[in-house]
Amino acid sequence: MQMKYRLKNAFKFAWEGLTGWAYNSRNDFPNMSAAYFEVTGRHGKVKTTKSDRVYLVLDGQGEFMIDGKTISVEKTDVVIVPKDTAYDYKAVKGTLKLFLVHCPAYDPESEINLEE
Repeated sequence: MQMKYRLKNAFKFAWEGLTGWAYNSRNDFPNMSAAYFEVTGRHGKVKTTKSDRVYLVLDGQGEFMIDGKTISVEKTDVVIVPKDTAYDYKAVKGTLKLFLVHCPAYDPESEINLEE
């Protein structure tokens, strides 16, 4: 099992307003996965049926909308989103940089898009 992951080797993905890098997948380590995000727009409203998510704000200012509540975030804040909880987030000033941990590892089949 690999113990160290580098951003330059991460899987890059993007959509309008968000670029992300997945450091590892459930195939690498089923108990946890990690990703880094640079957000200039918004993520999009989702929930997951499998993983709790922990976000560390590395830089910038943003807002998380969790279960109908808006929470302002800034550098060094941590946001925990329990599984089965609807949420979204967006940058409000500059680029919002986030580090994400999924426990257990991210499973795309458990991600539910809640966009209306």
